[in-house]
Amino acid sequence: MAGKIVIALLALGFPMVVLLCGDILLSAASGRAAALSQISVGKGGDLKPLNQRWFGYGTDAVKAYWHWLEPAGQEAEKTFLALDLLFPFFYGGALTASLWWVWMALERPFHPVWIIAPLVIIMLADWLENLIQLAQLRHYVSSNEQYVQGLWIQLSSYATIIKLWFTGGLYVALAGLLLKMLFTFSGRRLAHHAAE
Repeated sequence: MAGKIVIALLALGFPMVVLLCGDILLSAASGRAAALSQISVGKGGDLKPLNQRWFGYGTDAVKAYWHWLEPAGQEAEKTFLALDLLFPFFYGGALTASLWWVWMALERPFHPVWIIAPLVIIMLADWLENLIQLAQLRHYVSSNEQYVQGLWIQLSSYATIIKLWFTGGLYVALAGLLLKMLFTFSGRRLAHHAAE
């Protein structure tokens, strides 16, 4: 049973580690982490990046965040958004692998579309969020920090909300499937021992 618990923890932990480490690596590679820490020390504030806002954002919040970043932070944000276009392949792949493994271990208890469809939605939402923010940030910088297009920002906000909540939901589903797997296998083991 201890081996099954370790395997379950690995299946749950693997996509979480990929997600968290990937964000840290992308932030470091793009210069975003350094820019944010330098700006927050100088200004005494700390605004949450747009891609981490579970309840979305509006045009005023976007303009405030991008203005807070200053030119060096804005360039780092552009680089981060461009690099982040590749990241859904990594965290989506890790989450797919874990979900698929548990689904197979449970002898395919439901149609695989219930795994694939949310993952496709998450990845599309992430790409949409990044592409819109990248285009709007370029537009914002070229207009001397005066203008963003409200409709596009709202669409990006919806994409962020969908991405975050669906991702959270899939992690909860993965944890639930792992618990089911653990209880199913321990129940089979108990039944097997009782039959002997």
